[in-house]
Amino acid sequence: MVLTAYVDESMRRRRGEAACVYTLVAVLVADDQLDDVREALRRLRYGKTQIIHWHAESDRRLPVIAGAIAELPIDGVVTVLMHRPEISAERARRLCLSVLLAELRRLAVDRVLFESRQAQDANDLRVIRSWRRYGREGAQVRVDFLRKSEEPALWLADCVAGAFMWWLNGTCDHWSAIADSCRVVEVEEP
Repeated sequence: MVLTAYVDESMRRRRGEAACVYTLVAVLVADDQLDDVREALRRLRYGKTQIIHWHAESDRRLPVIAGAIAELPIDGVVTVLMHRPEISAERARRLCLSVLLAELRRLAVDRVLFESRQAQDANDLRVIRSWRRYGREGAQVRVDFLRKSEEPALWLADCVAGAFMWWLNGTCDHWSAIADSCRVVEVEEP
């Protein structure tokens, strides 16, 4: 069975707060289930929207989306770092990415597909190249970058990250519908 991890992020950085939060989420889908997962996600789109984006959805649609995700044959890994404001978002991402790569290796993931951040993709590649240079396990996994509009499975990672962050913020609890299929891994601030 070929297993692909679809990765997206979410963060909270507010002025005056003593702690910021960064999460990097991987949703794992077996390639033989991918067409069914994509089709289920496409059916969840509303109106003329081309993608599902957690933060752009209405309050009324969020429980529908979370419930549908809970029914899909997926597993998730949610890395989360609570950190001081002095740590940049890119540093927080690197820390989460290192932990996430180790987790994905443990789960025997064959491919990691990141939502592209265009010019910032190079930052992720530097972390992965560093892992490869030092022979760390998991570093040889195939890595690709795509825009969210090019791969519906990336919508899953966006929604899981959004639901987790909104739950963490106390905004709403759609996370409870998804939580059983995900494992949360806390990342330590150096």
